[in-house]
Amino acid sequence: MKSQWLFLACAAIAATSGCGGVTPTSAPAPAVLVMNNSAVDFGDVAVGGEISEGVTFSNTGGSPLNLTQNSVSGAGFATSGIGSGVSLAPGQYVTLVVSFNPATSGTASGSVALTSSTAAAPIQIPLSGKGIVASHSVTFSWESNPSAAAGYNVYLRSASDPEWSRINSAPIPTTSYTDWDVQPGGIYLFAVKSVDIANTESMLSKATSATIPSP
Repeated sequence: MKSQWLFLACAAIAATSGCGGVTPTSAPAPAVLVMNNSAVDFGDVAVGGEISEGVTFSNTGGSPLNLTQNSVSGAGFATSGIGSGVSLAPGQYVTLVVSFNPATSGTASGSVALTSSTAAAPIQIPLSGKGIVASHSVTFSWESNPSAAAGYNVYLRSASDPEWSRINSAPIPTTSYTDWDVQPGGIYLFAVKSVDIANTESMLSKATSATIPSP
């Protein structure tokens, strides 16, 4: 009878804290999908020109997740980076690159639809931009930064204005950018900040100047 009591006691202890050297294991934390931008606005882009911006998705949870792009809509918009699906382990990330290449002048709108194993409802990312006929433009480039996991933010100011203004809505995934809104005869300064997957920016880079010709 005593041995039976000891067996039952051991079974009761094992159910809560382990018995005989057996340590209970806890289930891993669920996956958590974090998106660093909820919309992409390309602003003014010359007809026939193209700008790309990125939306980075990261898994900050403790279990894997699946992410799939279902569709992209709107004239001039295209995507790459996720396609038919990616799997993100804890700590991993992926960037959806969205491009805008207007064929005509005027405003354009669209969206990207994705599904995630972490959400019951689809993820919708609104897209917008405007095709323009530009008389002038300036393209500048910079060296890549290993800390720019999500891309770069571009800042502009005129030579007479001490305040910097960010001119992209979502991080730029490449190391060059074209601005079609510059005015004839203007003098502009451009600089960038690298962006990590938490949307944290670096210090501003060294500025590059550009003088726009008069008509």
